[in-house]
Amino acid sequence: MMTTVAPTRARGSEFTRSSRAEVLKLLSLPATLLTAAGSLLVSAVLAVAFATAGRQGSTGTASALDIGLAPIGYTQAGFIILGVLAATSEYTGGQVQTSLTVVPRRVLLHLSKVVALVLIAVPTALVVVLGGLVVADLVLGDAAVVPPFGDFAVGVGGAAAYLALTAVLSSSVATVIRRTIPAVAGLLVYYFIAGPLLRDRTAFAAYLPDTAGYGMWFHSGAGRFGSLSALVGTGFVVAWVVLAVAVAAVSFRARDA
Repeated sequence: MMTTVAPTRARGSEFTRSSRAEVLKLLSLPATLLTAAGSLLVSAVLAVAFATAGRQGSTGTASALDIGLAPIGYTQAGFIILGVLAATSEYTGGQVQTSLTVVPRRVLLHLSKVVALVLIAVPTALVVVLGGLVVADLVLGDAAVVPPFGDFAVGVGGAAAYLALTAVLSSSVATVIRRTIPAVAGLLVYYFIAGPLLRDRTAFAAYLPDTAGYGMWFHSGAGRFGSLSALVGTGFVVAWVVLAVAVAAVSFRARDA
């Protein structure tokens, strides 16, 4: 029994140390802070624009929740970039060799990077989402339709989860590609060009990560993009992320650093 428990505890301790180191590494990157700040700024600016249109009746709704969450469709670009940079930053200067020297277990190192990204992406996503909602509410003023707390909590939680999962999915894709610009370009083309085109033309697009993810936060418009409920859509997004993380782990383990 002791011989089984001891290695397990050792691996757990190694994973904790590795995850902590990866968090500190990400926080030390100027690009991480710049991307987070840029996402918050874009969310606030778009919230002002959408809320102003809402006051004038151009959006068809004065819901502070719907208008405040509307920028997510655009600010997801920041989380795509965040995920890619989290994966490719070490390849730029060859720091990945140092990381593998300290943590030779490749799968453990890869999972540590995923955990570190989640620990940074989730609070960042919450700040971005709440920032857009606060700005929208301030601009709408007395015209704002305040949602029930339950709808508010589900909307905020779903939007933040979607952004964080998008960052992890993007990081996994970048782990396979290993190059920043091709990874960012490919993902942005998918999320902002290919995805919307497929959404309008094919039924299976409802199960792809971008369209399935709309149900997690864009509840009032989910019917336009597919019939998936918020719960089912969340399940498909999580499944895509798990698959991407697994493929990235296999790739990271099999290829030279």
